[in-house]
Amino acid sequence: MSRLLDEDALHDLLTSVGRDEGARSRFARDFVSLWETRVRRLTNALDRRDAEETHVVLLSIRSSSRMIGAQVIEATASLMHSSLERQDFEGCARHLSRLEQVGQETCVELDVRFGLTSTA
Repeated sequence: MSRLLDEDALHDLLTSVGRDEGARSRFARDFVSLWETRVRRLTNALDRRDAEETHVVLLSIRSSSRMIGAQVIEATASLMHSSLERQDFEGCARHLSRLEQVGQETCVELDVRFGLTSTA
């Protein structure tokens, strides 16, 4: 049992890709490989106070996190989204370091769970 990954969501993802373990692993690999880019886009959008781009990136993070079962990332991004809806960029930005932290921890857990990097 993981505090970062929801087992039911991981099972649902497997079901949605036709029980193809390879497809689920590819989704996990894509999630991990895109994480830094998403955080960078979010940081830049917040720095520019670009509500539309911030909204788009948070939706991307939330939807992919939900699919992979990254419940803590999704919850943190949801808090940020709530702040954004109130045009509270400072409130949104206050959660950024937490999002980055749980994102990195989740990526490590996905890497270990799915063997995403080779040790050779």
